[in-house]
Amino acid sequence: MKTSLFLLGSVILIGFAQSAMAMNSDISLTPPKMVDVSGQPVSSFHVGQQIGVESALTNNGQTDQKLTYLVQVIDSNGGTDFLQGSSLLGNGLPSNQTITESQVWIPKSTGQYTIEVFVWSSLTSAIPLTDVLHAQVTVT
Repeated sequence: MKTSLFLLGSVILIGFAQSAMAMNSDISLTPPKMVDVSGQPVSSFHVGQQIGVESALTNNGQTDQKLTYLVQVIDSNGGTDFLQGSSLLGNGLPSNQTITESQVWIPKSTGQYTIEVFVWSSLTSAIPLTDVLHAQVTVT
């Protein structure tokens, strides 16, 4: 299994080229959808274009859940082109509610990319709450 090491603030993240196994969690995640800045789906991708990587997160549990939505973009050589996360602060995602999260990636080079989305409990504890979901895009 190929791994990559990332430094995000003062937190070290280890990215896996294969899916990490999520713990038993009440959080569900939809596969990544690529959207433009107005939230409309896009199917062609170009260098310098702002691409929103969007997923719906649902808390199917009985209690609020703090979590972090992460997007990782991997180039055709296995290198990380982009890694960004957003955390739900305060009480987190309320029970039986769904939100849509998005991170904006701007490709700098043409090529084939793998988009990975996943949810952790937080950046500091890094407990997987969902499996890693993938999408492929070609940037021209």
